[in-house]
Amino acid sequence: MYLTIFVATTCVYMVLYQYHMSRQPLATNEVIKHSDKSSSSSSSFIASYLWSPMGSINATALGQGEGQGQGQGQGQMQLHASNATELSSAPSSSIAESAMSFLSTVSLPLSSLLSSDANNNNNKTIITTTTALTTTTAATTTTTSTTTTTTPKLLTTTKTTSHAHNSMGIVGGAAHKTRPTFIAASEPPPLYIITPTYRRPEQLAELTRLGYTLKHVPNLLWLVIEDANRTNPLVAHTLDRIGVPYEYLVAPMPEQYKLTKRAKPRGVSNRNRGLDYLRANATEGVLYFADDDNTYDISIFEQMRYTKKVSMWPVGLVTKTGVSSPIIRDGKLEGYYDGWIGGRKYPVDMAGFAVSVKFLHERPQAKMPFKPGYEEDGFLRSLAPLDNAEIELLADECREILTWHTQTKKNPAALALNQTRYGHTNLAFIEKMLVRP
Repeated sequence: MYLTIFVATTCVYMVLYQYHMSRQPLATNEVIKHSDKSSSSSSSFIASYLWSPMGSINATALGQGEGQGQGQGQGQMQLHASNATELSSAPSSSIAESAMSFLSTVSLPLSSLLSSDANNNNNKTIITTTTALTTTTAATTTTTSTTTTTTPKLLTTTKTTSHAHNSMGIVGGAAHKTRPTFIAASEPPPLYIITPTYRRPEQLAELTRLGYTLKHVPNLLWLVIEDANRTNPLVAHTLDRIGVPYEYLVAPMPEQYKLTKRAKPRGVSNRNRGLDYLRANATEGVLYFADDDNTYDISIFEQMRYTKKVSMWPVGLVTKTGVSSPIIRDGKLEGYYDGWIGGRKYPVDMAGFAVSVKFLHERPQAKMPFKPGYEEDGFLRSLAPLDNAEIELLADECREILTWHTQTKKNPAALALNQTRYGHTNLAFIEKMLVRP
């Protein structure tokens, strides 16, 4: 009996306390601060809010009016939402409005919380400052329909859709993707990386690996040139995803070389197309032929960008000698070390030299020959006159290896997907991302 009376008394006391609390808002210094309001802890944060006394909800609504314009509280968060209406900051005791203001602080999808205005095509940058249960909301309107982060002096954004969107025909509700446009800055000197590529199972993997290396290098334009008659939307999609400023061009191998049974001059038409692009669009900087299957230490890019005419350095994993390198004696270029000399004046690897764009303009006839095994030698010969004393020696005067001629294992073409068995699974989407010769 005594236990029953105790329980009943406790319940009555709790009801009276709850009623009392709902009549008096909490003081500012009594509010418990939640330090972690990330999306990972949003569930527990919402639960703690919903279980708080009714008076806390009223306090939240009152705090919206009193704290308008404040932006110095703890826990600032930014939400970027398209076609979202502005959140009301007027005082209100409505539980629904208070809950809506609170939920916006935990990065929940705004589309499920706010009604969209069909005539409002501007983005809204909503900055929400939350100190526990007191919420302040301010809405500002930007002038563009896309939010893009750019590097000062190097990149701008355009309203043209990317190669991938043009090729794949993405329409109807898809995001309008802008592609960074490269604008060369004078400092540091710009780099133009010419990468020939061709259709094969490893193509996207190798472009991804190289692309994320180049992403660490500032003031760089990546010229990806494919041996094909038209661009591949899968390649364009990969380049868009990586985010390095690029130009995606095509340069098919001439038919007479395709039909030969001998070794084919792969990549020559691609690289010559890159040289033509630089003659038409660049006046300064340095060009470098970076094959998509090689490996690069990013420090070599910072060294080569100051090349005056031609610079050279060692390349590892080349032929039976394991390295292709200039031979330096007493600080001077004496010759070349390579597993195959073959009568070449410049027996170097494609990854072992860079050329100044200004120097290229002074040699309008310079190009790469369609002669397998002699592409590097022929191109460097076409830059004549070029004295050995004018060749700059990088990588600590050719004492370090900063590039490697790695080779990816060749993979057979993927088998066709069994559409009857897997047509309605995720494999149907992955199937579209496989590159077959």
